[in-house]
Amino acid sequence: MLSEFQQLDTQVLGASTDAAPSQKAFADHCGLSFPLVADFPAFAAAKAFGVFNEERMTNSRVTFVIDKHGVIRHVIEDAQNMERHATESLEVLKTLAAK
Repeated sequence: MLSEFQQLDTQVLGASTDAAPSQKAFADHCGLSFPLVADFPAFAAAKAFGVFNEERMTNSRVTFVIDKHGVIRHVIEDAQNMERHATESLEVLKTLAAK
């Protein structure tokens, strides 16, 4: 679905509390062609966005749709249905583009 996001002039980023080598292995395994950001070891972004789990020392699976002005327009939190993150984000972006 990356091309559909790109058609909407959208930047897709992945962020995780995993270290960069783990993220690279994940990206290579999944064939990802968008940037992944390592929020390790300080977990500053996960903490700032309120998705860091102190007990597990990891982030929750959350997608933020952020507009070009830095405003969070939509949040998807679903650890089970990963496809939902992409499909719902795309629908939100289409709605925003139509405005």
